[in-house]
Amino acid sequence: MGLIAQAQDVVVKTEIDSSEIYIGDHTEYTVTIKQPSDISLKIPEYKDTLTGGIEIISQTVIDTLSEESGELVLKKKYTVTAFDSGYYHIPPYYLEYETGQGKKRYYSDYVLLKVKRVDITPPDSTDVIFDIIGPGKIGYSVGEILPWVLLVMFITIVSWLLYKYLPRRRKKEEVEGPPIPSEPIHIFIFRELDKLEKKKLWQNGKIKEYYSELTGILRYYIEIRYSIRALEMTSEEILEGMLKEQLDDELIKILRNLLQNADLSKFAKYKHDTETNESVMADTRHFVKLTYQEFETREAVNTGDEVNSDKKEVSDE
Repeated sequence: MGLIAQAQDVVVKTEIDSSEIYIGDHTEYTVTIKQPSDISLKIPEYKDTLTGGIEIISQTVIDTLSEESGELVLKKKYTVTAFDSGYYHIPPYYLEYETGQGKKRYYSDYVLLKVKRVDITPPDSTDVIFDIIGPGKIGYSVGEILPWVLLVMFITIVSWLLYKYLPRRRKKEEVEGPPIPSEPIHIFIFRELDKLEKKKLWQNGKIKEYYSELTGILRYYIEIRYSIRALEMTSEEILEGMLKEQLDDELIKILRNLLQNADLSKFAKYKHDTETNESVMADTRHFVKLTYQEFETREAVNTGDEVNSDKKEVSDE
């Protein structure tokens, strides 16, 4: 729980429901402000994160109550989570007030959040009863060892003869990626996204299935387009691989949001709202469209061809 920081007649208080959570769990971070009704405070806005590693899942609008004393009590809640273990210090929540002499700031205190991994250590075995060790045998005689030596020699000779005289297959297993479609990859992907939309999975409550299929299509596109084994990678590994492709910051941000929303749905069982479920489909189409255009431009530059400025944009319809 955060402490209270007070300056004159403004009080800022922050607290967290649980100071210890497991990776992917949710907890609520609450801000309470007590102020006179005749002043106007500037309240900060947080969109994606409270601090590095502490991500905002959702947030409420500011709830305002009036007290008999004439003061106002404002309250706002953030639902947060984290996907890396460790200790996090959520920085003070601050307010600003414009005065004739300049700005005044009012701060809360730090809030500590501990994020833990699931304990999979096996139980203590100190109280397990073991069998009594039997009597040991010291040394072996020649008669005991000779049959085993002859057996090893026989197996070795037979193996050598089979290797030398039996025909051997010369085919080598090669690690192959997923099949490449006969048509341009972006056209194939847009068709797959159309099929997924028609299934209406999230509209029928199948949120996890929707995000699994959506990210499967996205990972397949990345693997074919950039030769990155995205179908076998974690979200973080995919992002690291795509950073090496020197993509624009906008594309990396779109990809990170898509993968994080999918991970929340698949692993944290988070239920996204309608706006998010619709936007991830639009963002996936936008990502494919922009990366295809960037890829085509880069290929033209590398081969020395002129980039046609009048080239028709790729359609994602």
